[in-house]
Amino acid sequence: MSMNTLSLSNVVIGEDLQKTMDKEGMKMTMVYDILDPVVSRLATLNPLWTFVVVNSGHGAGNTRVACGFSVKLDGEELGQIGLSYMGHRGRVISISNDRIGKGRQRSDSYRTVDADKAILMAKKMFGKMNPSERISKARDAAERVVSRASWNKERERTNHQGNIKNEMLAWVETKGHAMFLEYLKTEAIPSLRFKVTNAMEKVELLDTEMRTIEKVQEDFSNNKTALVVKDLGKYLVKIGDNVELYDDNTLPLDMRMKMGMLKLVEDEQYLTDVGCKVSSEIFVLLVDLTNVSEGV
Repeated sequence: MSMNTLSLSNVVIGEDLQKTMDKEGMKMTMVYDILDPVVSRLATLNPLWTFVVVNSGHGAGNTRVACGFSVKLDGEELGQIGLSYMGHRGRVISISNDRIGKGRQRSDSYRTVDADKAILMAKKMFGKMNPSERISKARDAAERVVSRASWNKERERTNHQGNIKNEMLAWVETKGHAMFLEYLKTEAIPSLRFKVTNAMEKVELLDTEMRTIEKVQEDFSNNKTALVVKDLGKYLVKIGDNVELYDDNTLPLDMRMKMGMLKLVEDEQYLTDVGCKVSSEIFVLLVDLTNVSEGV
């Protein structure tokens, strides 16, 4: 039956799909079994309809199986016939177009395992649009274009503005930096001068903090930091694969000093050239592995 269905004069393979199959050396040999009686019957009953294969699945060897059709009349799409999935029923027949979709809530297509019901739905719902449907579809298309136009232009404008701002910023940060500072000093109103200089100071501070964080992250990943855990008045210190137990008297002086500084900050804070306070009990210290002195 599949070979007869594909050989019907009004059943054709879509141009894009045919190009893909030719490129891959594939050949369409059959229609998916549950779709075959639907397409065959409808194509026979409606010789003016054209059934264009738009989707396919793998068959045996270098063959393909037709599993999706666009049904057309005089170039106008009447609807689609294809496969869907319904839980315990598995693969089912799907009949869809705008008319069917507007009348359904859970799905935009009519789905069934019964070929006769699928045929009846297609015969009932497939047909050229009436004037009201054409107006409705045209309005939807116009609304998409109109609403999208400003968004597209805004996105394009933003891209160009971004390029301009990037070049302006690059110039200000290099050749124009001194001129910008002079402008702040001599021409900018006090509130603007304060705002910009304050921001510049914060950027510089954040750059320093980021370098500290990156240094701690790098050394921690490479097992070059000292992981210190306070435990019942003692200090478990892990450097690389080595773990030592210290007390207040034996803890290396540089570690003791760094922990003293970190105890003054909040959890998860970093101090330049010192390390990180994970919690009140856990610290990650930057250490000179060639010069770890003991406490005195």
